Amino acid sequence: MIQFNLNRFCKVAKWSLTVDRGFYLRNLLNVFVVMSLFFIAFTTRFFHLYVNGNDTAYRPCLAAAMIMFIITGITGPSWMFSSMKGKHDLQTLLMLPASNFEKFLMRYSTWILLLPLYIVAFLGADLVQYLVNVIWGSKDVMFVTTDVIDHINALWTRMPNSNRTIVNGVFVCVFLFHSLYTLGGTFFRSHKYSWVLTTVSIIVICMVILWLSPESSEGLIDREHTTKELLAWDALYGVWFLVNFWLSYKLFCRQQIIGKFVNL
Repeated sequence: MIQFNLNRFCKVAKWSLTVDRGFYLRNLLNVFVVMSLFFIAFTTRFFHLYVNGNDTAYRPCLAAAMIMFIITGITGPSWMFSSMKGKHDLQTLLMLPASNFEKFLMRYSTWILLLPLYIVAFLGADLVQYLVNVIWGSKDVMFVTTDVIDHINALWTRMPNSNRTIVNGVFVCVFLFHSLYTLGGTFFRSHKYSWVLTTVSIIVICMVILWLSPESSEGLIDREHTTKELLAWDALYGVWFLVNFWLSYKLFCRQQIIGKFVNL
């Protein structure tokens, strides 16, 4: 069987969206309700957060929105089976007339489909807090979206002048953790809590690495690395990313209806 066929993949995508529409709708409503309550609580000064003596009502809202999208982008692949309720759903998935790669690609895309829904929920919550504050008669009413855009523009402007080693390290860490959560999503049998198990595993691995080589991290941030060094490290990490995705796909192909704690 051909590994990827666009027409066949579209049918798998249509089936997945039909079966999982309740999952996507619940996530949309949950994020909308939580973000609305959070935004209203801080922008109406029901909760106060002071930074350097100033009441920053919209700063917690900015932080909450940024954290939500960052966490979704990094840990999203570990949710690829969260919409499945039991063994029957997994059995149905494995019996679909499509290649394993097409089914894996569709399940991986779960977090990508959630992102626009979260954006809609965020904009809806932002509109709710704005209307509530206007009706409430609050001062300095604004959209959280405006604050988010301003901070992103400021960060983008400062980035070229930042230490390129640090900037490169941030992007490498984001992609590395993303690939690890992709691997964890198919490695652990507990689909609902694979992100928790993956997080614990990453923390344990990091602690072991630091314990085995505590001196290896000294001086990495104190000096500016050359372009060749950065390219060499990026190439090495790039291979690691690809290996994690390849292992995740292989584990997906080995899944069984009845299995142990991990898919091995």
